[in-house]
Amino acid sequence: MGTIRDDVFLGKTEKYNQKLEMLAKMAQPEKWTYKKIQHIDPYRILRNYIQFTYNRIDEENKFLDSLNGNLRCMNTGLLTSYNQEIVAIFAKNNREGKIPWFLNGFFKETDKFFTTNFLSLPLLADYCNNVNDLIYDNNLELKPRKEHIIDDNFERFCDAGYFDKQLINALFDSAIISLEKKLKRNFKLALPFYYHNTETGERKIQLLAPLYFPGAPVRLALVLNKIQNNARNYYEGVTVLPVEWAYMNSRLIVKPDEEWAKIMDEIDSISEIDSIQNAIDKVD
Repeated sequence: MGTIRDDVFLGKTEKYNQKLEMLAKMAQPEKWTYKKIQHIDPYRILRNYIQFTYNRIDEENKFLDSLNGNLRCMNTGLLTSYNQEIVAIFAKNNREGKIPWFLNGFFKETDKFFTTNFLSLPLLADYCNNVNDLIYDNNLELKPRKEHIIDDNFERFCDAGYFDKQLINALFDSAIISLEKKLKRNFKLALPFYYHNTETGERKIQLLAPLYFPGAPVRLALVLNKIQNNARNYYEGVTVLPVEWAYMNSRLIVKPDEEWAKIMDEIDSISEIDSIQNAIDKVD
């Protein structure tokens, strides 16, 4: 199995960004980068989305070949504002010793270039066998491995502005209480994430949930594994990710809801010093 970087010549950054810009305008509106980098990397999330969608399509062997074999396409999983499917089309690179395909562009299912070369629409990427794995079950207990999370991810807490383990411990307890209350009222707050360990081959669905430290914008997300055994089922919190990573990784499966959009906007609208001081004041 290959990756899009192994298989497809995407063009120089400027040209590839032009194609991503066309795709973003074609698709239903959503957040495709972060405010802090929008001027230098306007399609960071979209680029990641296309890359990993391609990789999954390759794993599932869901590419469609054109009638003459010189083209192939994949379903991007995105829709236009009129709910038309959007496909990516790749052209064969016949130059010997070069990457085998190059990205021709993105097209609507009604575009003539697509309909004259392909007989049907390619299938969507699929990430799990049980749809229940994608949805947070608020009947199950949430049990974070707090000491493990704090000790093993201390640098991530520092990057988020928290440098004292005792403070982090207190904030973490408060955040879990808030999170459980919110999840009981909005299960969509926990976003599904397709975890694939390329070294071990392990594949599973995890959930990513925002950690609400008191008085501060959300900067970290809790990674949840659903534990199923003979004794009981529960969610185990195993690590934390920067909220930007969580948003980007989860977009592979589902478009995050409005609460996540607010979270992403908030982290850019409040200064780090003010937000950290607010959190300390709440604990004191």
